[in-house]
Formats: sequence, C-alpha cells, structure tokens
Amino acid sequence: MAEPALPRAEPHRGTRRKQALASGGKPLAPWRCAGVPLPEWLASLEDDPPPGEDTVPMIEPHAEAMCYTRDAFVHRFREPSGGAQQGEVCFDLPVTFHLQDEHGVPCPGRLSPDVLVAFCIEHDPARREFDADQLGAPDFVLEVLSKTTWQRDVDAKLATYAAIGVRECFLFDPTGQLPVPGLQGYALTKTRIRRLPSTRLGNGALGVRSPLLRLVAYVESDGAPGAQAIRWHDPARNAALPTYMESRAELTEAKRRIAELEARVANLKR
Repeated sequence: MAEPALPRAEPHRGTRRKQALASGGKPLAPWRCAGVPLPEWLASLEDDPPPGEDTVPMIEPHAEAMCYTRDAFVHRFREPSGGAQQGEVCFDLPVTFHLQDEHGVPCPGRLSPDVLVAFCIEHDPARREFDADQLGAPDFVLEVLSKTTWQRDVDAKLATYAAIGVRECFLFDPTGQLPVPGLQGYALTKTRIRRLPSTRLGNGALGVRSPLLRLVAYVESDGAPGAQAIRWHDPARNAALPTYMESRAELTEAKRRIAELEARVANLKR
C-alpha cells in the first residue's frame, strides 16, 4: 500500500501554523501542526541522494545562484583575507540531526541546503556531512527554489531549519516565475520564524538585509525571461561581492599593475 502523502500547510496561511510560528515559548514542531508523525515528516524531506550518487543536472540559473553564493562566501567567510568572521562554507552538503517526537524519542533527519555557513568551525575538505548534533546547526542556509520543490522549501524545510537551530534562512527563485517573492529572508529561532524586512540599496535595487552575515541580498535581472541572479552587497564597501569571473578579472588587473610598477622601479634603478 502506498505511503500517504505528507500534508502541506500553505506558507503563511492557516491559523494553527500562524500560532505555531508566533509562539514565544514552546519549540517549533511543524509536523504536529500538519498532523504528521515526526519520522514520516523527516522521511519526506530526505529526497536528496546521499553523497556520491548521481543527480539530475540543475538548470543553469539554479546552478549559477548556488555557485556564485558559494564562491563569494568562501572568499568572505573561509579565507582570512575576506575580512569577516571566519567559518565553514559548504555547497549542497547533507546536514544530519535528531529531533524529539512527542514522546521524547530522538528521530534522525537529513537536509541538504544549497549553501550553508557555520561560524567558528574550521573548514574540512574531507567533510562528507555536517553533523548538527556534534557541531551545532549551521548559522545560515540558502535554498534556491525550483519548480518541483519550492512549496516544500518555503514551508516544511524552513520550519525544520528553525526547529534544529538554524539562525537565518534565505530563499531565492532564479526563474522569477514561482508564485512567491523572488527573494525572501528569515530570522529563525527554535520557537519563531520572522520575515526579514526589505531595504533599498544605493543602486536602486530592493534587497533583504542579513544581520547575521552583515550583507544585503538582492535580485539582478538582465531582462531575459526565466533567469535572474542573486547578488550579495557589502554595505561596508558599498559594493557587491564579485562573481568568479569578476574576481578573475580583478586578479588579472592587479597582476598587470604590479608588473607595470616593477618595470618602473627597474627602470629607475638603471
């Protein structure tokens, strides 16, 4: 007999869900609000294949959003030259954890955020999973929405991230065609989910500020249908974190200027 489908609460709708998210005391238990046993709820989220298994290729805008954020965050948060608080940055890495059901029995779960940031944790190139029970939950996660999984991301996964202790979650639609805001940011605690407000940048873009990362995310579109990019703006520098190609161009230009200065110094010594 087929397993029953997991009920899904509409995001930001339904009295029971609103009460659960606004609760200031009891830990979030989204599976109870949906009337689903915790093991069944967690099993429904484990649709990402384990590390090493083949996956369906991602559409280009989805992959670009993940790769840009990963590369920009690696430079900013993993490398000492980034000038920000240091930590681990991972790309599509499974996060394992346990949540307790209504009887106090711990149930294992696994989620694979597109990008995660965990402060005060050293980078480990051999890391195959992120054990939240031992390391603590990631501080920040980014989920890039897709046509087939967006409803789960904006509802079940968001609430589960809050329940395990993730502090901020950003959701981004690279197509601009889903029936949700193209960019959303949330501050999370184990008892509450709060939508982060929008802010206007100097370039006119409407962004969402991350107090945790001290960055502002905004959407950049070239007008092409079905494709838009996420960008991360650094208010301290009043500039966006560069893409990989922009970083390469900056490095090439820096090397050219160094070579030019070295040639001038050599000429002066003659």
